[in-house]
Amino acid sequence: MHVNDLDETRRTSAGPHGFLLAIDFGGTKIAMSTTTESGQRLHEAEIPTLAQQGAQTVMRRMFDAARALIATTAADAGGELLAAAAVTPGIVEPDGVRLAPNNPGWDRLALHDELRRGFAIQCVSIETDVKAAALAEARCGALAGVECGLYVNLGTGLAAAAVIGGKVLRGAHGAAGEIGYQLRGVPGETLFADGGAPLEDFVSGRAIGERASALLGRSVTTREAFAMRESVPQVNALLDDTLYRLRVHIVNLSLMLDPSRIVIGGGMARIPGIADDLRALLKRTVPYPPDVVIAAFGHGAALQGAIVAAGDAWRARRVPPGLAPLRAVAPAL
Repeated sequence: MHVNDLDETRRTSAGPHGFLLAIDFGGTKIAMSTTTESGQRLHEAEIPTLAQQGAQTVMRRMFDAARALIATTAADAGGELLAAAAVTPGIVEPDGVRLAPNNPGWDRLALHDELRRGFAIQCVSIETDVKAAALAEARCGALAGVECGLYVNLGTGLAAAAVIGGKVLRGAHGAAGEIGYQLRGVPGETLFADGGAPLEDFVSGRAIGERASALLGRSVTTREAFAMRESVPQVNALLDDTLYRLRVHIVNLSLMLDPSRIVIGGGMARIPGIADDLRALLKRTVPYPPDVVIAAFGHGAALQGAIVAAGDAWRARRVPPGLAPLRAVAPAL
């Protein structure tokens, strides 16, 4: 584990009540930050996720690192932990996290209860990672002030989030935007009920690496596949077709939602031409083409969303009886 103290110019006291904790359970790392009640970062820590060790081991390592971070913050800034927010892949339900196949044991992890007990606090908020990233962009990033926007995460996996009136659309089960399960409409695709994610299994960063490896007969990472684009014609053809299919699905989402702006995040967001090619197709296919911009927060978007969610949860908890919290976007499950 390493703990980062932020620049002296940014350090501050925790405030009259204490401080908050934000946690991002990422695919390769768990990022954490303590903040003031207003969201100013105090101290940060990061450990590898090592998801294959299983949910309970991951949680034990997270708690060890988080408690050290909390102790450092309390000694430096004063106060105590007031609230925590965590973001994770998958859809959080009371008794487990669904749609997180890369996290063994997550489907039996009652994450909200685990955090509440582990930190001995009542104020806990949980959110899906991509919705948290969209929340960060809506509150203080590329979707701030946008009435209807779309956040698309192009990373190891594939997901999206609609932002309407400053709020992230959750859907009836919290699963709005799980576009990785959209059908491609081709014979033989593996459907959700059979363990597949048809679109994600074709166009995500993970899928591109796997398909390029199968094409070349050797192991190739997604980064390596894109590096071969100019020199290996068959890889170039695979990437051209893949990215076109991805653009088609984003166009169809735009026709459904009529957003004024699309924000692209995730590890593939800065691939040369990806935003320009999407703009060009949108202009030819959508009656009111939206702007296309790259996410403001990049790899740190989910953690920033957790920071916003922690502040929302704490403010909502402290509202006097009879008064509704203002624009609470990410309520605890």
